[in-house]
Amino acid sequence: MSIIALIPARLESTRLERKMLKKIGGIPLIVRTFTNLLNFNIFSEVVVITDSLEISKVLDKYSIKHFISKKKHKTGTDRIAEFIDNFDCEIAINIQGDEPFLKKKQIEKIVKVFENDNKNKIDVVSLITKIDSFTAKKSSVVKVKIDENQYALKFTRKYKKCNTFFKHIGVYAFRKSALKRFGSIAQTLNEKKEKIEAIRIVENNFKFKMIQVSGETLSIDTQSDLEDARSFLK
Repeated sequence: MSIIALIPARLESTRLERKMLKKIGGIPLIVRTFTNLLNFNIFSEVVVITDSLEISKVLDKYSIKHFISKKKHKTGTDRIAEFIDNFDCEIAINIQGDEPFLKKKQIEKIVKVFENDNKNKIDVVSLITKIDSFTAKKSSVVKVKIDENQYALKFTRKYKKCNTFFKHIGVYAFRKSALKRFGSIAQTLNEKKEKIEAIRIVENNFKFKMIQVSGETLSIDTQSDLEDARSFLK
């Protein structure tokens, strides 16, 4: 099974300005994410898709393969969908540029789901982890509701009291055909309101499987997250 990793990286992030170029241990965040994935030795290719000439120059400095978007995109998944025909692959995994600490074991779980899906019924696979109510109250944390078979039902940033909370981890593994389909569909109203591209997947009836992993990954979404990442490396 041919699997590639595509990392969407935009310069003008909302919650943490220019976060892809923020340094963690002296290395830009986008470079840390790329290097971490490359070291997994899982992917036939790891490529960054960016909207920024400034990010492109940094990637050139580190000899990182990348493409620059020709179009303006509302989401990272739309950005990588623009280039999916450039790759000969069965599975394309969209890994957010702000996830520098993903574990190889987590990606291997995703790959196993596709390997066991003999009838190709599953379109998209992603990751969730259990969190406490304190973490769930943060609007920067995307919460996921799943059914009894761990298919995604709903994504939201809003907090609503319940017994169990799951946080979405910024990984979307698409069959190539599903990614092309996603890129052809307009944003939904709820997606625009919540700024969560996963809502488009759910509301357009993709078979969207969630895999629970243990331990919360440290994604970089705010200045506080950035400081935590720097402390973690120290």
